[in-house]
Amino acid sequence: MTPHSDQQSLSTASPDQLRLLTKIAVLYHEEGLPQAEISDRLNLSQARVSRCLRVAAELGIVRTSVVQPPGIYVGLEKALEEKYGLKEVVVADMVDDATLGMRLGSCAATYLETTIEVNDVVGISSWSTTLLQTVEAMRSRPRKVLSEVIQMIGGVGSPQAQIQATRLVSHFAELTSAKPFYMPAPGLVANREIREAFLDEPGVASTIEAWTRLNTSVVGIGTFPASPLWKASGNALTEKEERALSESGAVGEICLRYFDIDGAPMHPEIEERMISIDSASMLNIPRRIGVAGGLRKLDAIRGAINGGWVNVLITDSEVARQLLEPPQLTSRR
Repeated sequence: MTPHSDQQSLSTASPDQLRLLTKIAVLYHEEGLPQAEISDRLNLSQARVSRCLRVAAELGIVRTSVVQPPGIYVGLEKALEEKYGLKEVVVADMVDDATLGMRLGSCAATYLETTIEVNDVVGISSWSTTLLQTVEAMRSRPRKVLSEVIQMIGGVGSPQAQIQATRLVSHFAELTSAKPFYMPAPGLVANREIREAFLDEPGVASTIEAWTRLNTSVVGIGTFPASPLWKASGNALTEKEERALSESGAVGEICLRYFDIDGAPMHPEIEERMISIDSASMLNIPRRIGVAGGLRKLDAIRGAINGGWVNVLITDSEVARQLLEPPQLTSRR
């Protein structure tokens, strides 16, 4: 082969050139011989063998294909990243509703284990069964993995729900050897005066100050209207508040900060008695990881990514496919 043959097309290469290119490609790619052995066998320089392999790829004699195993959705993830401008999407295989939470939790645990860094300050929302499953799926590390883990909303619902919130933060901090910051207050209180009193408490104030250091958030995405599970746990929204949110077009919430299908934040009266990171601060966190799935949450998830409430999404394959379709309000059906 002449030096100019690197630029040849398949149609202009001579049969002898094609034979040599193909023979080297078969020895290397199919028989697994190293380039040095091919060089000795064919009495060619190793540099020429390497050049022939490159030309074989350029001419299409060698074609690389990636075979995605079942249950892997890299193409779907890429399409969502491009459509919504997301930093990253992780899609779990949707098998059935009964195991969805565990599958999402497992995917989220793996994602966190491979991407969090020792200087990260992570905020975590408290009311999410999926986040509990995420933390439970994580492996304990012998060394420090995170700097701080900070609760972004007080406990919402029954005393048991508030215990779960503390457990979530505590276990996450323990697994990553991070310093935990708890929110020793309810997420919703009776009125503004009680909220102000809580905000003056040193433990609450120190956690609110810690919110300014967050560079990562890990959140569940809640629906509106709320799930039966959340209502049964002691959801403190009044009928008047629910009606106002419904009339405003609310589809979901993160840390009780509500938004519509376009992701526009809402500022209902309920915020006057809420102890939670505010919308502007939440949206200002550089990496915002949302873990949620199930078609019941489709509108809430769409609103969350439309509005930038999350820029990393971990969801299931059915929701991922629907997110590529034009929006149709589904969660209220």
